[in-house]
Amino acid sequence: MSELARAQALLAEMREQMPLLHFMQIEVVAFDGRALTLCAPLDPNRNDKGTAFAGAIASLSTVTGWALLTLWARAEVGACQVAVYHSEMRYRYPIETVFEATATLPDAAVLAQLKERLTARGKGRADVQIVVQSDTREAVSQTAGYALWMAGEG
Repeated sequence: MSELARAQALLAEMREQMPLLHFMQIEVVAFDGRALTLCAPLDPNRNDKGTAFAGAIASLSTVTGWALLTLWARAEVGACQVAVYHSEMRYRYPIETVFEATATLPDAAVLAQLKERLTARGKGRADVQIVVQSDTREAVSQTAGYALWMAGEG
């Protein structure tokens, strides 16, 4: 299965478990094993000003990081639970069209340490950088910390 197909399959699972993602009309744009891009149209995600609602932007961004680490964990160590535990967002520009969130995996050394912790202890943490773009302009940036633990463990 291609990387893109794996991401699309995960999004289909996510829509079943998180109805908000279906309502937001989130789609997979790209996944190369290292970075994942999801997008959402403006119309179902707009606020009273006609721009993207900050909550929708935060949701797309956070779920993109979550999905990226879920895909990485499945490929590297098996099924894991992933949950955001910290997030810092910076809103630079209003979004007036379709918007895309791109999450990028941490560097190889961080991932090796995370894999070792998951294998040895069943849990670990990682920070992910996410950028939200609209009209090829970086509108929002997020740094999010995610906790991972092996599925079936508390």
